[in-house]
Amino acid sequence: MTGLILKDFLILRKTLRTYLFMLVIYTGIAFSGVLTADIVGVLMVVTVSILPMNVFAYDKQCQWDTYGLALPVGRTKTVAARYLCVLLICLLSVAMVSLLGMVLWAAGRIEEPVVFMVSCTVMGLLAILMNAVMLPLLYKFGPERARMMFYGVLGLLVLAGALFFFPLGGLAWLDSLGEPTSAQISAIPFIAALVGLVLLALSFLLSRHFYGSKDV
Repeated sequence: MTGLILKDFLILRKTLRTYLFMLVIYTGIAFSGVLTADIVGVLMVVTVSILPMNVFAYDKQCQWDTYGLALPVGRTKTVAARYLCVLLICLLSVAMVSLLGMVLWAAGRIEEPVVFMVSCTVMGLLAILMNAVMLPLLYKFGPERARMMFYGVLGLLVLAGALFFFPLGGLAWLDSLGEPTSAQISAIPFIAALVGLVLLALSFLLSRHFYGSKDV
């Protein structure tokens, strides 16, 4: 299974280099003050959500599934390797964005580093949520159709967030909660990690079902 994870990273090596270059560019934009540092986190969510589609597209182009299923790995481990690869990319992205945030803070471009770190954690959770939704769609419909569904899923998540906050009075409701305590702030990464793992686990079961019943 380690070889399957390595295979996915090798497929994405050029894309990942481009992603890192874009992170540096957007960090420079945030450093200049044109945009806030939050734009770096938004870039992370969108890019990390798109990366798995590229892997599926390359696999289909070279007919990897036909060859991969001939290996003594099995469909369950094949799907698990893809999910572990996605999880590693999400974790590395959060670490990279957090590191760039510390650079911006040291340069005086971020006034509240703790808030930025919490924002990075939330963005990482959103990236995992997008992948938890998209991966089963990729296994079920393939990269071409799932790519078109990506923006629909993104819009549905935004709509769900709006419908959740609207009855509460919009984003002003968050301000009414007051300043979070240090204990609450420190608990956010752990809660996000737990929620992310649960979402990926449920998504994995669905993807395993789709891939298990797929004729290759």
